[in-house]
Amino acid sequence: MTSTLLEPAAAPAERAPAPDRRVWGRRLSVAALLAATAVLYLWNLGANGWANEFYAAAAQAGSQSWKAMLFGSSDTANAITVDKTPGALWVMDISARVFGLNAWSLLVPQALEGVAAVGVLSAAVRRVSGHWPGIVAGWSWR
Repeated sequence: MTSTLLEPAAAPAERAPAPDRRVWGRRLSVAALLAATAVLYLWNLGANGWANEFYAAAAQAGSQSWKAMLFGSSDTANAITVDKTPGALWVMDISARVFGLNAWSLLVPQALEGVAAVGVLSAAVRRVSGHWPGIVAGWSWR
């Protein structure tokens, strides 16, 4: 004897929970912090000229010679090195290689590193003290 079994009715699909407004507010506050930091760091950046001619010379040498870049030399002959670790100049060297040597190609990477530092500080404080203290720490660092 055969019988036909009816499939049980499917359970009604549950609605996905609505996104929490607090999550969006937190994301927006972090985005506003980083955007405002970027605007303030990049505003009228060219007014600084080369900022520091000593390190600009090292970036120029690094943009022309891989060996000068590796050792942080301020001349392409590698006779004089700067007083910082060579890695501190590598971002400027690569930027000068890609975009050409000018004040913006040397200073924009440094400004963006500053924006990243504000983000890292905010995230570190947020892990210890909560979201809003992290935002306040980021605003105070700028």
